[in-house]
Amino acid sequence: MKFMHISDVHLGVKPDAGKAWSEKRAQDIWDSFAEMIEIAAEESPDFLLISGDLFHKQPLKRELKEVCGLFARIPQTKVLLMAGNHDYIQQNSFYRTCEWPENVCFFPREEVMCFDFPEQNTTVYGLSYWHREIRQALYDEVFPKNTDRINILLAHGGDERHIPFSVEKILRHGFDYMAAGHIHKGGQLVQGRAVMAGALEPTDCNDTGAHGYWIGDIGKTYCEVSFYPVRKCEYCHEAVEVTPGTTGYDVTQQIKELLAERPAYQYFRICLQGYKDPDVIFDLNKLSNLERIVDVTENFHVQSSFDRIMTMINCWLNMKIPCWELILQPCRKKGRIRLQRKHWNTALAHCWGMRYADKGSRHFSVWKATEQKHIL
Repeated sequence: MKFMHISDVHLGVKPDAGKAWSEKRAQDIWDSFAEMIEIAAEESPDFLLISGDLFHKQPLKRELKEVCGLFARIPQTKVLLMAGNHDYIQQNSFYRTCEWPENVCFFPREEVMCFDFPEQNTTVYGLSYWHREIRQALYDEVFPKNTDRINILLAHGGDERHIPFSVEKILRHGFDYMAAGHIHKGGQLVQGRAVMAGALEPTDCNDTGAHGYWIGDIGKTYCEVSFYPVRKCEYCHEAVEVTPGTTGYDVTQQIKELLAERPAYQYFRICLQGYKDPDVIFDLNKLSNLERIVDVTENFHVQSSFDRIMTMINCWLNMKIPCWELILQPCRKKGRIRLQRKHWNTALAHCWGMRYADKGSRHFSVWKATEQKHIL
């Protein structure tokens, strides 16, 4: 028996609100779902399994009619559909009155029920959410009625607020395949036996990595399932390293180079990290307005006294003051480095400015590494 498995399409969501591409991303999600239907028309699977959250919120009547029209394009495929925690069945939900095409089997109740398909020797179990949260482990106590059938559990959840479940327990109860949804990052929970489909498309900038759909072939003694990515959008989190010498122009150029190197379907969250000059302020709003940049944040290290002194000495060395080489040795006892008192004022005058030159502290030791007589 051949099947396709998708979840968390979230039709109606508008990712990256306020960004120039937000409306396009919303349309991309509808387009990706329509393309899935075209793939199903070509592949002719026996079943299309949709593990909840087809819509991002309560579906409008016109949205349901659009979806029904798409399902009607694949009459050879049985569509198994449940409501998830985002599009759960409320009192006035249009899910209650929708007239589905003949090939669609919608789970209307919050108790586990099943649809049986003798021609495919398959039974599919599932339920729909009637509440935003369901904390009971409803799936863990379900047993297939006929173990001679290919038994599939259509599930939505997996965290403490949304039907927590034990994959091992469900499979031990006799299910041949668990078609799960809710967690947007997909993957095989148990090789060839249980799959968290993940979102068809990422719906916000924290949905990193590849997203797409699954196609499988299953019998009573085997199951092979493969992932196929959909790449209208992929969110990436990237770090840009900053040093005390980095300017706002430098950061802008680094981000532009990153955008030029990476494919056009990738969108980015940028984190500036490292050490920066306290006198330099990066314009995060300006950087966030660059093309395909969702946002830019800062996560700089706070320089310890030791780090500041090391930066100071590096600046001194870069000035190429003649005939001196600084050899730094940590003082294990005090966790510091000492500077000979006679050189301290001069060092500070060169590196921190004259206002610090009268402190008289000894944080470094400096040894003359040449016989040449030059005065700093």
